[in-house]
Amino acid sequence: MKLLINEDWQLTSEPLYRQAADLWYVKQKEQDWLRTNLPCDVHMPLIEQGIIAEPLVADQCFASEWTENRSWWFKKTFVLTEEQLCSEQMLLQFDSLDVEADIWLNDCHLGHHRSAFYPFACDVKGKAQPGVNQLFVRVTSGLEHYSENDLALIREAKVVYKNEQIGHRGDHRRGMLRKPQYVWGWDWGPRVVTCGIMGEVSITCIHSFHIRDIHVTTTRLDAEDTAASLQFQLELENLHPFQTLETELKLELLFQGDQVQIIQKDCCLRSGLNYVTISMQVFDAKLWWPNGMGEQPLYTIRASLQTSKHAVEYPSFSFGIRTLHLNMDKIPESEEERSFTFEINGVSVFSKGGNWIPADAIYARVTDAKYKALLSEAKEANFNMLRVWGGGIYERDIFYDKCDEYGILIWHDFMFTCAKYPDHLAWFRDEVEREMDYQTRRLRNHCALALWCGNNENHWGFEEWWNETEAADFYGGAACYNDIAPRIVQQNSPTIPYWNSSPYGGAHPNGTQAGDTHHWNDCMMHPDMERRITPEEYDKVTAKFVSEYGYIGPCRKASTAIYHNGQKLDRESKLWQLHNNIFEKDTVLAGINKHYVDTVHLEIDDYLLYAGLCQGFMLAYSLEAIRAKLFCSGALFWMYNDCWGEVGWSIIDYYATRKISYYFVKRALAPVKLLIREQDGMIQLTAINETSTVIRETLEYGLVYYDGSGMEADEAEVELSPFSREVVLQWPSPSYPSREACIFIRALSESSEIMPAILHSEVFRNLNLPDPQLQVSNIQVIEPGLTRCTVSNKAFAHSVYFGLDETIQLSDEYFDLLPGEKRDITIRHGEIALIPDQIVPRSIILNHSEGGL
Repeated sequence: MKLLINEDWQLTSEPLYRQAADLWYVKQKEQDWLRTNLPCDVHMPLIEQGIIAEPLVADQCFASEWTENRSWWFKKTFVLTEEQLCSEQMLLQFDSLDVEADIWLNDCHLGHHRSAFYPFACDVKGKAQPGVNQLFVRVTSGLEHYSENDLALIREAKVVYKNEQIGHRGDHRRGMLRKPQYVWGWDWGPRVVTCGIMGEVSITCIHSFHIRDIHVTTTRLDAEDTAASLQFQLELENLHPFQTLETELKLELLFQGDQVQIIQKDCCLRSGLNYVTISMQVFDAKLWWPNGMGEQPLYTIRASLQTSKHAVEYPSFSFGIRTLHLNMDKIPESEEERSFTFEINGVSVFSKGGNWIPADAIYARVTDAKYKALLSEAKEANFNMLRVWGGGIYERDIFYDKCDEYGILIWHDFMFTCAKYPDHLAWFRDEVEREMDYQTRRLRNHCALALWCGNNENHWGFEEWWNETEAADFYGGAACYNDIAPRIVQQNSPTIPYWNSSPYGGAHPNGTQAGDTHHWNDCMMHPDMERRITPEEYDKVTAKFVSEYGYIGPCRKASTAIYHNGQKLDRESKLWQLHNNIFEKDTVLAGINKHYVDTVHLEIDDYLLYAGLCQGFMLAYSLEAIRAKLFCSGALFWMYNDCWGEVGWSIIDYYATRKISYYFVKRALAPVKLLIREQDGMIQLTAINETSTVIRETLEYGLVYYDGSGMEADEAEVELSPFSREVVLQWPSPSYPSREACIFIRALSESSEIMPAILHSEVFRNLNLPDPQLQVSNIQVIEPGLTRCTVSNKAFAHSVYFGLDETIQLSDEYFDLLPGEKRDITIRHGEIALIPDQIVPRSIILNHSEGGL
């Protein structure tokens, strides 16, 4: 029996000097209490009551910084019955307290909790009473506990920024706290320091015995008879201190509501913990695959335990049958290089997607609907992996459930990033061990979970950033990543691979011989601006797995207007620079100037359009370049989503609106893809087929003129094996007028969904592009809120778009069309009215004499 205690709480604040011993004082307060529900960051009721303004718009983040210098007190009264009190245990649990917390029940101090990353749990049997009970919680943001003396060995922190526009982001003390590190501010987010009760609060009444945990693994797949072997380890508890207990265990496996297998077993439970291992054969097993490689069937697991007097049920959960392996074999013909390839069901996977950060600077208020929207958009963009970055949070259950459902593998960092951590202190190591133990147990049944990683960039920091200080020989945090984490992962989820850091592998932590690489310094972070804005630089990648790199672009105009909060959109204003990524450094303008138009006196609409296009093709070209490297097995760009609105790294903004770059990434990550590059005087076609079926196509390839006046083309028959990525065709590079024509390849069958591949040898602003004479036809309403049309053209069209409401989702947009090509477009407009006259395709045609549209 579980009682949720999430509604009708009250909240007040006091100076930090009001300590736990001052509970008596706070209890006497009769005024200044705010009503709230859980989860609750203190910012949420303050915003609701108008005490502070929304911190994520305009420059209002600064006006709420006072909240981190107060103590915050929650109280809640609730009723318990005599029946509930008759249970052997009454487990009070706070899923998450951020971060330094004291908890009382009926004036009894239950304990102090100092981590946001695992629950506070306490048996309150004997402390709870029939009728009215009262909970009090004191919680703070945490920094007040630590002085300069505490920082002697960990003062180095890479992420500390300060200027007139952004104020002060980052804090050297953050490494002392087991809470989300990004809340002190990052290059892509403001300083909005979280504090509160961030998850559910519940009391679970336990009678005699219960099922504490179930761990399921797929131990074997038999391809011949499509059978799977599953192993269940159940953790059962008998609460009687000295008697055994006769019970009957029932374990069920269901698919779409139908029973697949049932196992019943008599169990004699000893006092305390008992572990029961059960094997199960599943015939005609339906395998779970990453997005684009197959379906994502999920089985349901149910378990119950009963005696003649009492029965308990374990909460049912979903499970995908799949095997997982991280292949790190030596690459053939290389003595020093190793692969870094995830294998699902024995099949190599090219991991493609982005890095995930918390979806709000105030993470407690992220709704289930927003999680679903963001993850469904990742699936739509052909992601098969997200990396949960180590400066954020262990996400709520719905995040992992949706990744299972959508086929999105999870590379999961433990929550350490860009800092030394005080693991020379016993209490800190204990906190880390509890955190890792809880999270690895909690998440181990998710078929989407592919890797546990020790941290973000700290091994790289040991090598490069922190070796010239007084504490250079103190590798703060290494015990967490090199000892505690691998031991806990092996103990709790041995079928999930562990990796010490990101990046990591080889002699240098950010080297390219093995493991994963953060590909920043050669491109976007290079001091030479030309290398930042030249997509062909990504053809030089030699890494075996790229887990971070990126390019900056703006939100759409409507989103930009929201966070400007009524103020004029002025790129020279202090407000614009507050919401402009710290590492942008005029890269966006340089990119526009190189690829499209001169940026002097550039209007805001043109800036947003061209900047979005630049981010799009930089990400698309780089993703395609990395996918074309047969020795490389992953490309995860930085970053997928945002925690507030800004000119930044993401392809979907804080408001869950697609940026222009979203469509470029979606096309670049298509499961079936043609990629062409020029190398050593030859044009090389790399063909990718991530599906389970053979694809046979007739391809037309060669040279096409932009004005549609003609082409020089040949044909080739190709057969693409299932789950393949290989070079299938090469031909000599032709000599041609680079401003008048381009290299292309396309499938000839009308039913093919394979998009053409195009290779330009000039930047877009130098191309002689005529009016493509775009037309739209076959406009049909498929169902309410869903419209389909066909776009066609006579001459080459660059970046075809429609200019519709920016929240409308199209199957494709900002795409190029070869002369005479047709493309079917689906428009998902929901409740937004859409009439045929509004569906007007347009494209980018540069006026070279004036340098504009």
